[in-house]
Amino acid sequence: MKTSFKILILIFLFTSGFSVAQDAQEIIRKVQSKYDNISDAKASFTQTVKGKGGKANSSSGVLYIKKENKYRIESGGQVLITDGQTSWAYSPKKKQVIIDNYKEDGNSFSPNKFLFNYPENFYSDLMGDENVNGTDCYVIKLSPRSSGSVKSATIWIDKSEDFIRKINIVTSESTNTYSLKDISLDSGVNSSKFNFTPPDGVEVIDLR
Repeated sequence: MKTSFKILILIFLFTSGFSVAQDAQEIIRKVQSKYDNISDAKASFTQTVKGKGGKANSSSGVLYIKKENKYRIESGGQVLITDGQTSWAYSPKKKQVIIDNYKEDGNSFSPNKFLFNYPENFYSDLMGDENVNGTDCYVIKLSPRSSGSVKSATIWIDKSEDFIRKINIVTSESTNTYSLKDISLDSGVNSSKFNFTPPDGVEVIDLR
């Protein structure tokens, strides 16, 4: 989950293509307005990860998020959790948990950024529209203002409800695609979801 973004922005986007950039910004503002007064969310998702070797692996899971910087992702037998200060990566199969400090460097990827706040460190470019699972969406490319391990990102925004329906993250190591569904806002997600106590017999690797 610790990723960041990088891509080039061409000068003509700010000259001949300025109106398109303005359209993208207006769409982003609508999404932000939608989420400004929301404290938490829950959604089911499918995830496809394609590594450098070209092999793709797919899984499904559940995502919980809560302001500020709290999220929990349960997918493919893995659990990723952060309370905004500490992060846990737990593998029940391996009976192992890796603990580290939560790092927010401005360009890192977290679900909260894409569902609650448009990341200010990114440029946006409206690429067009596309149907995602029967829903008409705007397609917006996000590009970093500074370098990092992630090269680019694309988000698909529901035209009628201003929801993020799909996210694609291209990093230096892999391409990750998340498709969201069954989105529930302000469902009263308990704060206990964002803390983790290792079960007995689990190997603890503490990197803090």
